[in-house]
Amino acid sequence: MMNSLNQLFLNNGQGHQRAATSDEVESALFKLESNPGIYFGVDAGIEGMHPLQATLVARASLQFDVYEDGIELQALSNLGHQLLHSTEVTNWIAASARGSDRTVQNSLQQFLALFEPSENLFLSGAFQFDAHKLHNVKTKKENETLNPLGVFFFAEKIYRRQGPVQSEWELIDLSGDEASKPSKPAPQSNPNASPQDDMPPGGYAQMVLRAIDHLKTQDLVSLTLSQAYRKQVSMEPTTAFNNLRQANPAPACFFVNNGRGLHLLGASPDLQLVIQNQLVQSLPVCGTVAKRSGPMGEAFSLQELINEEVDAASLSVCTDALRNDLAPYCKPGSLTLLNRRKPMVMSTVVHTVDRIQGELKANVNVWDVILATAAPVMVTGTPRNKAVKLIETLEASPRGWYGGLVVQVTSKQTALVGTILRAAAVENGVAQVRTGGDLMADSSPEREEQESRLKTLSVWRAFGLAPAAMQTSQHITANPLKLQIHLHSNGDAFASSMQDCLESLGAQLVKAAGNCTVLIGNSLSEADLKTQFHCVAIGNIAYQLLAQHGWPVEQTTPENGRVSLHQITNDAPAAMPKQFISAKYAGYSLQPLENNEVPDGWQIWSTDQTGTPSSMVHPSKKIACILFRPDSMMSDVAAKLLLKEALHLASP
Repeated sequence: MMNSLNQLFLNNGQGHQRAATSDEVESALFKLESNPGIYFGVDAGIEGMHPLQATLVARASLQFDVYEDGIELQALSNLGHQLLHSTEVTNWIAASARGSDRTVQNSLQQFLALFEPSENLFLSGAFQFDAHKLHNVKTKKENETLNPLGVFFFAEKIYRRQGPVQSEWELIDLSGDEASKPSKPAPQSNPNASPQDDMPPGGYAQMVLRAIDHLKTQDLVSLTLSQAYRKQVSMEPTTAFNNLRQANPAPACFFVNNGRGLHLLGASPDLQLVIQNQLVQSLPVCGTVAKRSGPMGEAFSLQELINEEVDAASLSVCTDALRNDLAPYCKPGSLTLLNRRKPMVMSTVVHTVDRIQGELKANVNVWDVILATAAPVMVTGTPRNKAVKLIETLEASPRGWYGGLVVQVTSKQTALVGTILRAAAVENGVAQVRTGGDLMADSSPEREEQESRLKTLSVWRAFGLAPAAMQTSQHITANPLKLQIHLHSNGDAFASSMQDCLESLGAQLVKAAGNCTVLIGNSLSEADLKTQFHCVAIGNIAYQLLAQHGWPVEQTTPENGRVSLHQITNDAPAAMPKQFISAKYAGYSLQPLENNEVPDGWQIWSTDQTGTPSSMVHPSKKIACILFRPDSMMSDVAAKLLLKEALHLASP
């Protein structure tokens, strides 16, 4: 028998659906600057793992403010007032209000149970980090003063996208009420004092050091610590979110306006739960390295991450802990590992992702499952209870929304849950971005400090507060070489490649002696031996020339096409980026220097990932030796920049 709530929706035009344009959706999204509501989109991820879709609650009928001791409910539209005064919702309020005996998760479950099963009837919102306390609430005190743990909306006017095609949206209007008035935004005021970060540079590394002592001496497997960065912002949060969504689509993109002055926006790599057809999937993310530029940079970042044993171990712990959280709600033996360490490339970083799946037991409360996995080990540690206590001791400020959950649950008992990471909470003109990392006893404090700051970049860039990545190619083409170069190829297998490389730098190739000579090939000729000044030697010939100048060189099995990462030294020209990737074609290796003493007159410009010199110059003799091939397709444009600087040094 149909209850009065479902009849109410039918009377108001439930099921009114039509196609919507991208422009219409963008306009509705920007209205969230003033109107309470939420956007939750799985805008990117790993194909076959993350269900690409998005939902924008452009108008909500009801707002649920969630506290540890119950729920406060208010109407936001005409339909909301009708719902609020219905018999079913009036009875629900009596059983779910603050101070009642019903748990929050049961209250939310019971509210959705008032309606027919439908994908169009749902609650969407966000929990703060401390919502994990709801999972273990045993007793509550009536009218206890508590801070809200979350905000949820019952959707009334919805824009939805199902599938990967970004432009295919539909509008679902459940109200038939186009005249609802938007809420007025809460007044904003800029603080008098400049916002301050939790810690100065280096402070996070010191906190990690203290944490490592605990990891070595206590019964802790892992621990995740975080710090908050704060900046004044002038850009509207909806504009920043649009920038973030365009530049950094992610498995969990979200924007929340709670109607009280808070705008929460983010692009999280972690889609924590997907619940559908009694199956629950979890996709823990762990391990982060910077995404380097270009195809080779991205490939090298992936290789670096996959080879990182600490990150692999951390992800194993996260996956096992989530299995432990889900086990009480799943049929015995149904939890399985579907994917292991799948690479996921974001705009500034690269992650690895596991995926586990289980079959839920009959009559499981979806909200219980959600709150059982709140404050997951990815953002706390293992065991979680000990980790949370240590977090409260070590961290400089409360976490707030960081590590919380963005949640959507339908009356059909399907759910999407994302972890709130890579997010900004904007209030009173100040944006707070909080980041952290999963630590183990052998973690590097310096690496963790660097990773913490790296994770903020995509969000600050969305507000226009962080520099874009340096475009090395601009340095190469902005000031072309105006040099005459004699290329002495010595039968080199890639002579045409080197010629193209030199000409792309603006060099004029001449057959006779020019400003300097570039030496390539496999062995020194008599002509090469005469060229002891004004030359740039590359590859095998560079090794042979170095041997003549006292460097310890040995012939080895050729390492053709091997790719390596290089670090620039303080002796290199200031225009050089700090890192670059190159490919090596050589049958020689440089042996360790005796007492680390560089032969007289020589400077090292770069070293490879083992710390071995990879390019060196003799300024007085105008000689440069480059042990890799900057002309290779596998080499960064930055490797060509080093060649360009070497040609300048070798010229009169």
